[in-house]
Amino acid sequence: MRLLERTKNLDTVRCAMNGVQTGDTVLMAVTGTPGMGRSAFLDAVAVHAEQHGFVVRRARGSRLEQGLPLGHPGPARPEATGRPVALLVDDLQRAGEPTLTRLTALLAEPGPGPLLMAVSVCEGEFATEMPGVQEILSAADRVIRMGPLGTEGVRALLGERGIVLADDQVHAWTHATGGNPTLIISLLERLERLERAGRGASACLLDIARAQPAPWSLRSRVAAALTGHPESVGRFAACAALLGGETETHVLARLADLDPVEGDAAARALIRLGWAADRWTPPVLWDCVREAAEEGISLTDRDRLHRRAAELLHASGAPAERVVPHFMEVGPGDWTEAAQVMRETAREVWRGGDDALAIRCLRRALREFPSYSPQRGDLLAALADVERNADTSAMLRHVGQALPLLDAVPERAAVVARVPLTLFLSAPHAASEMLEQAGVGRTEPMVPTAGPMAWAAPKASETSEASGISEASEASELGLRLEARVRLSRLGDPAAQAAAVQRLRALDPERVLDPGPVPGPGTAARRELMAVLVFAGVLGGRLPATEVAARTRWLLEHEPASAASEYTASALTIASAAVAEASEPARCWLDTALETARQRDDRRLRTAVLSWRALTAVHAGRPADAWADAREACATAPDPARDPAGDSLGDHDWLTVLSLTSVAVETGDTWLAERLRDRLAQGQGAGQPVCGLALRVLQIPLTAERELPALAADVRDAARRAEAAGWCNRTLFPVDVWRAPLLLRLGDPEAALRLLARACERARRFGAPAALGRTLRMWGTVVRGRYALSLLAESVAVLRESSNHLELGRSLTAYGNRLRAAGRPGSDEILAEADRIAEATGEAVLRRWNASQPPSPHGAPPCGGVPVAGGLLSDTERRVASLVALGHTNQDAAEALGVTRRAVEKSLTRLYHRLDVDGRAGLVPVVRRMAGRAVFGSGVLAERL
Repeated sequence: MRLLERTKNLDTVRCAMNGVQTGDTVLMAVTGTPGMGRSAFLDAVAVHAEQHGFVVRRARGSRLEQGLPLGHPGPARPEATGRPVALLVDDLQRAGEPTLTRLTALLAEPGPGPLLMAVSVCEGEFATEMPGVQEILSAADRVIRMGPLGTEGVRALLGERGIVLADDQVHAWTHATGGNPTLIISLLERLERLERAGRGASACLLDIARAQPAPWSLRSRVAAALTGHPESVGRFAACAALLGGETETHVLARLADLDPVEGDAAARALIRLGWAADRWTPPVLWDCVREAAEEGISLTDRDRLHRRAAELLHASGAPAERVVPHFMEVGPGDWTEAAQVMRETAREVWRGGDDALAIRCLRRALREFPSYSPQRGDLLAALADVERNADTSAMLRHVGQALPLLDAVPERAAVVARVPLTLFLSAPHAASEMLEQAGVGRTEPMVPTAGPMAWAAPKASETSEASGISEASEASELGLRLEARVRLSRLGDPAAQAAAVQRLRALDPERVLDPGPVPGPGTAARRELMAVLVFAGVLGGRLPATEVAARTRWLLEHEPASAASEYTASALTIASAAVAEASEPARCWLDTALETARQRDDRRLRTAVLSWRALTAVHAGRPADAWADAREACATAPDPARDPAGDSLGDHDWLTVLSLTSVAVETGDTWLAERLRDRLAQGQGAGQPVCGLALRVLQIPLTAERELPALAADVRDAARRAEAAGWCNRTLFPVDVWRAPLLLRLGDPEAALRLLARACERARRFGAPAALGRTLRMWGTVVRGRYALSLLAESVAVLRESSNHLELGRSLTAYGNRLRAAGRPGSDEILAEADRIAEATGEAVLRRWNASQPPSPHGAPPCGGVPVAGGLLSDTERRVASLVALGHTNQDAAEALGVTRRAVEKSLTRLYHRLDVDGRAGLVPVVRRMAGRAVFGSGVLAERL
């Protein structure tokens, strides 16, 4: 093996050889801790000695013979030729006392010829402290200490085996091995035994190598280094290896059954070997010590050591992630505090973001209790908390298993109150069972009073305090959370919707609508209940849009976006804000929540927030923004086909499903519809209300004419089931508006008119201008005569009060075309206004269409997801026109399209001729207007506009 970072040491050897050739006797001592390459260095000294004309004699200490056979190669005297002798003795500490005496005598009377004696001694071994060894070391003319390799030396050693790593990975190898060449080579040998070897650099090569058993040669070296030391040193080392990580010396001594003095002596002995037991460095060495220790003890002793280690680590305040592995190995045994420790540990690691370790810890603790134990119920409840974001189905199952094991009603209520809020809407059957088991399933929503077992109806006089704390006791907070869940589980009942509005008036009697001082934020439980009550008012159409907008604005102002989750009341608030046209505060809140999700690298939350933002953009008349967010959300969502361990979209992501479906229908994006349909079909909740309804709605544009009657019936039935379960709000998820074109395709305009009439009645009652104006416009496109003109005129008037300019442009276009067809005056002014809105809308569409890239290489959508021009232009001409309208040069357009600049110029010449414009300046507004009109025509009933 080539020596690395030993140049200065070899220079010292060459200087010593020069001194020997002048007739002197030189003694060199090569020292170092085990594995630092002393033997390899002596090999290099032998090579240099032969090159300089020395007669080389080699010898090695042996524990088996306890002697040093120097006489076999010949006497250590100059030969007749007068050549100097190099006597190289490896592992001097293993030599017997007679041999040491002989070497000492040889140094005292070297004979007539020059002599270079080089001995290597392993630091830290017990025999190194023998008087004979120390006498020879003290007589050395030069001492060379072999230190660890630095980062560059480790990089070079890895490079010799064809492994090239980044700087951070090289640093990791250096830390794991302490720069010890023997440890590095042992890791490389483990890799060579695997099929992965030869695949080049990898960030996980170190972990792969450490996961393999240490080679026998390394274990024998470790055992040899400990041989000769007192038995207490070996026990101390074994306990340090079993504990792992940084551990105080007195804890290791207690585990090894040593008194403090013995423990300190053992620690010093290991330090002399270069093994830091309290810091567990180098880690690769301690991996080997642990393997050797586990092989050398019985199973009973192993279990006892692991349990004792867990107790001592917990008592010393060690991090939870170091205590848990010992319980995982053998279980807590007779330690009565083990279950509580494992639960506390699970809580700590869960807060630190390690859900998997927390789940493993709690499941291991569950094995220690019988099925009827109350402690088991407590652990199941804790496990359900951890599984909230990891596996919602498992969480609901474990809550159902925990409730019967808890005796007190407040305890059961507390468990139910910790279940994520929106699951009581998306899992109605499981929610009903949980509420029944908690003791509140058949009664009106109740809140616990000050007594542990007393329950009372909520007082209507309770209002928010200026300090933000409306209830003083924890029981009242628990009652509000429980009430929110009870009410949400009953949203399919119209009577429950009406009762929710009454409760909202009593809880907060319209203070948010007053022009006076803004009320305080209240508590999290109060805001949660208010979000549920507002959503219930939206669902039943019993709250006007103006009040919904004011209340959702207040909720978003006081609910921290950094605490966003796909299962909290935030989903209800965003849904209510979207249909009430409170898009601006919702968008600001969602931008912050999205940044939080990206910082956490939380794919599920990122998917949810992107879809919520897309829904808000759809209801605000920003289809380009909605399209971009929806595509990114669909690409970010876990794909069961590629990741079986990941959850797909399903009922628990009800608002995500509704949002992406809305965008797919409104924009007419085939790729988005197909991708979403595939994700829903692969999920476990495909047969549940929201997924079933979304699947059927997405199927409408892809269904053949002969299959339309059956599909229309399926959509109708699915909508009824979703509405009965409290899922489907006809403003939030306008199924009637989407069913109307399906009925027209079936030749049933009367049924379509009935649907639109009911939708219009609901929209009038709710009062959101965009929803009402849109329904009126669609109704006006179906009917004929003067009534159609009055409906379209009312649609335009209503939409002028809305911030949704897209819907206003659509209604102006429909109204202007109908006036022109009827020969009525005023159509030119109306269509000119529609053109101005189309141009403004088209600018945003072009910008988003050109800036958006396919969300992922796998299944990436085509670039032309948003239409930008009419059918007279080819795809290339559309893209050239869009890029030019955005201000790009001809060269930029050529590079973006992958064509020559000459091809772009030819396309522009054809565009000028076809569109009858004078140059680039005249082309820009025309293209923007075309893009805006294409958006006007996207969506339902486009052929009738």
